[in-house]
Amino acid sequence: MLKRLILLALMLRASLAIATPYPQTAEHFLSVWEDQDGQTKFEELTDTYFLPATPDRLNAGYTSSVIWLRLDLKNPGDTQLERFFEMELDTISLFEVFVPGQAQPIQAGGQKRAWNAAGQHRHPVVNVTLPPNSEGTWYIRLENNYSLCIIAWLHNLESLAAKEAREYIVFGTYTGLMGFALIVALYVFFSTRHHTFLHFATVLLTYHLGFQLTNFGFTWMYIWPEATTWADRATFIMIELAGIAGIFLLRNSLELARTLPRLNRWLWIPLVKSVGGLVLCFFAFSPELVSFSVQTTGILLLFYYGVGIYLWCKGYTPAKYYSLAWLTVILCNVLSILQATDLVRFDQTWFRSAVRFELILLACAFQAGFLAVAIGNQFQKVQKDREVERLARRRLEKNLDDAHIVQDAFIPHDLKGQRFEIVTSHHPSARIGGDWLGYHHDTTHKRLLLAICDVTGHGLPAALLSGAIHGAFHGLARAETVDALPAPELLAMLMQRINEVVCMTAPNTSLLATMLILVIDLETGRMDYLNAGHTPLVLVRANRPAYILEGGSPLGLKTEPSFGMGHYQGQPGDTLFLYTDGLLENARTSRRLQLHHLTRLLSSHDPLSTIQKRIEHVAGPEVATMEDDCSYLICRLAA
Repeated sequence: MLKRLILLALMLRASLAIATPYPQTAEHFLSVWEDQDGQTKFEELTDTYFLPATPDRLNAGYTSSVIWLRLDLKNPGDTQLERFFEMELDTISLFEVFVPGQAQPIQAGGQKRAWNAAGQHRHPVVNVTLPPNSEGTWYIRLENNYSLCIIAWLHNLESLAAKEAREYIVFGTYTGLMGFALIVALYVFFSTRHHTFLHFATVLLTYHLGFQLTNFGFTWMYIWPEATTWADRATFIMIELAGIAGIFLLRNSLELARTLPRLNRWLWIPLVKSVGGLVLCFFAFSPELVSFSVQTTGILLLFYYGVGIYLWCKGYTPAKYYSLAWLTVILCNVLSILQATDLVRFDQTWFRSAVRFELILLACAFQAGFLAVAIGNQFQKVQKDREVERLARRRLEKNLDDAHIVQDAFIPHDLKGQRFEIVTSHHPSARIGGDWLGYHHDTTHKRLLLAICDVTGHGLPAALLSGAIHGAFHGLARAETVDALPAPELLAMLMQRINEVVCMTAPNTSLLATMLILVIDLETGRMDYLNAGHTPLVLVRANRPAYILEGGSPLGLKTEPSFGMGHYQGQPGDTLFLYTDGLLENARTSRRLQLHHLTRLLSSHDPLSTIQKRIEHVAGPEVATMEDDCSYLICRLAA
């Protein structure tokens, strides 16, 4: 809609310039003089200073000089000639109008003066009405911190009102659409938390709205009419803010950290340029500073466009729309910059005017549309990648669930035999962990094997190694040739073979394992144990705990480790407690107090199931705060 409206306005502007006498260009009524030091007063002027106005003399570009215009009009008719002289400028810092015979200006305005809604227009407009059979001369003094590229029009009342109404309609429609796009971008950002939409909204706010509203004078007219110092600098500030926003949009919309990492590391240079410009604006604001900023901004636009074209050629789809977006603005801004710096001149006055207003808005509208498509395309790509990642995560979760079921099957259930009772507990800190415990009841030789191990680390690697240990233990313990060995030899052979399994399974990792194996002769009560760096075995007899501290080398550290070994004579009613260090580290109380509580609970004559519940209540870890796997095994010999 906006594009059609602006195109219609361009056609209407061109047709009016051809078909109607007003507005008409006022160049042939003007004379020009450039006051380079800007110190000449009105009463010091002489007509010999002035030269006939031409397009190149009316285009002073970015200059610190003061430009004086002399307007000469005649009214040979018998009726009053009502005319209005308009100087079309994007921004004007100060203009003053003088007439012969008066030392003080009859009219003054510009952004260094407060806005007067009753007597001012968006562009400087001077009432040059002449009575019948008369002539008049007006002198206009112009100074500007921005480009002094003057397009002079002579209006009657109707043409001036029509021109301003057309501009308000076009710009009002543009502002409404850009405001709607800003709201949509912010809504999508808060809905998706996709930061590219936030950067897009920032560009819309700073460039498409802030800069355009300020550059065309609407903010000065309606938002800060009294803030003269700010109003004169606001356009420049918006240029630099838009430059900063453009850098972040470029970086995020084209994913430069991934697509062009080397370039991404150098983006601080234009960022420093924009920040430095903002700082200088408050201390050394001048046309030269604005000229430098505009030229470097133009170079950056070309640079951004080149980046987009490069990535487009490399097959990065969002760069296609991004490049088209910057192309529209580049074309119009290049025309505007070339015109402002007097490098290119256009013969048609109406086209020179359109380059400043309608074409700029049309380019901005196209750019916003293409940027929206580019960001939407990137968003779809990100959403697709996220969906792929989500499906992969679901598959991983499903695999972890299956692995949890498998590992859970490694942990034997509670067992109550004729001469013993066993209860177990296993809590991995994640879905799967590195703790393992088990037992083997050898009914042939009336022996009971108890084992517990703790693999260093957590998660999948530790779980895989604990699974290998589980297989090695049960495979060896059930073998007939091993099963018949005496207890000390059985323990030595089991621990040595399991150490070989650990060394072979994790040779290039830092994984180690601690392990404790215990053999109980159910006929005689003799208990033989072998400890490979595991936590102490706790033996509770007659309500008094004993800690069997003999340790040894962990499994996987070397091929021929040394183990802590020994034997005890068991008695009916003895309680054995095997645990991993996670039980103490995850406990709700301190390590010493926790172990003290545990031994007191183990000294009870209550059933093991009751003791287990008490242990879980006192020392059971919270799953959400577990830092290590937590496992234990309690075995009580029948009285």
